[in-house]
Amino acid sequence: MSYEDELSQFRKAWKDELSGTCPTTQNKAKQLYLKGVQLEREGYCYEAIEFFRQALKLVPDIEKQVDVNVDLGSATSDSIIVPGVEEVEGQALSSLTIDRSQWAEKFTTSESQFEDVNTCEKDRNIRGTHISALPNEIILTILRYVVSTELDLRSVENFAEACKWFYNLARTPQLWQAACQKIWPDSQPRSNPLAWRAMFISRPHMRFDGVYVSRIKYFRQGEQKPNLCCTLQTVFYHRFLRFFSDGLVLGLNTTQSPQAAVAALKERASNNKDVTYGQYTISGKEIKMTLFQREMSCRSSIKLKPDQSYNMTFKLSGSTGRQVLQWSEYFMVDKKNGVTKKSRIEVVPPHFSKFVYVRAKSYTAQSAGTI
Repeated sequence: MSYEDELSQFRKAWKDELSGTCPTTQNKAKQLYLKGVQLEREGYCYEAIEFFRQALKLVPDIEKQVDVNVDLGSATSDSIIVPGVEEVEGQALSSLTIDRSQWAEKFTTSESQFEDVNTCEKDRNIRGTHISALPNEIILTILRYVVSTELDLRSVENFAEACKWFYNLARTPQLWQAACQKIWPDSQPRSNPLAWRAMFISRPHMRFDGVYVSRIKYFRQGEQKPNLCCTLQTVFYHRFLRFFSDGLVLGLNTTQSPQAAVAALKERASNNKDVTYGQYTISGKEIKMTLFQREMSCRSSIKLKPDQSYNMTFKLSGSTGRQVLQWSEYFMVDKKNGVTKKSRIEVVPPHFSKFVYVRAKSYTAQSAGTI
């Protein structure tokens, strides 16, 4: 065989490998992809991603070449290994082996019965103690402080992205159960421990790590001067609502900057004299609240004026990260000299615009206690 023929064959094999048409490479990718499909059908989505990722590295468009409408059977062994494939891109397939029983048993039991699992190892020598030396109970206690009374489950989800060990610790049912029962005290125990997280994500509830903001803009007539045209003035101000997990709600109408308003609503006992206090209830996607003004004569503690209340009803909509409160009803109740007067106000723009949720990082920067 001449050098030209050998070079031609090498070029052809190289092009086939780059395009994913090499029979051996395509067969490996197909088996990995089908194994991922099988795991996904059985509910092991996290494990299936590992096989999909390896298959796409070999053949980027493998999903278009594989017929997934076939009976793949079910795996009966605890460890899943793709038969007939010994090595993928220099990586032994044994490193992709997933021991299912290890996670199900050790991370769905009670926190006090966790067993140490070697799921996190240091990749280089360090002077201090590596985090893998901590028992699961210690890390779960830290996570309870992370969640805190503000129910900061967003930080727990970020924690889960670090590694598989953290991922499973963040899925501990007791964390999500405590969060659910904090919002819905009448929540009944679930037969499936993982249902608590699904309940927290899918069931409508308020966010406690930020504020709901409504921006008001309208025009009003200015001072009338002789021999001059009437002037119009543009008025801007914001309405803020801050919710707490125990039913407390704070309100503030202000022309100050949003940063100053967020700082004023950080603590339950605000120093801002314009902050109103009240309680809220949520039923489905309907939120009802009653706010009272603060008694200025009492500075040492918070005392509310019982003779006047502001009653509001909202409809909750939008996704968890971009929640919106739409006005449904607003009325004031005045009690003077034994007479109760109810004044209903029409909730129409521009004086009543929707509230949009905005996360405030300062609210979860420090933890006041555990959940």
